[in-house]
Amino acid sequence: MPGEWETKCEDRLKKMIVLRCFRGDRVNFAIRNYVEYNMKKDFIENRPTNIKEVFEETKETEPIIFVLSPGVDPTD
Repeated sequence: MPGEWETKCEDRLKKMIVLRCFRGDRVNFAIRNYVEYNMKKDFIENRPTNIKEVFEETKETEPIIFVLSPGVDPTD
């Protein structure tokens, strides 16, 4: 955070809002840190998906959503 804003903002969400005003290029990095701190690192790590494991962990009443990166071909 620039200058005195580091000590003015105690809440991590507020820090991200202020950061967006001053350094829009750093917001993605701040979001990753926020998710890692408040949730688990599993939410930000890219790992190969095993469809069989996903299928076994879900129920027929729960939708499965896959978020693909540009250029990824899931047909393999």
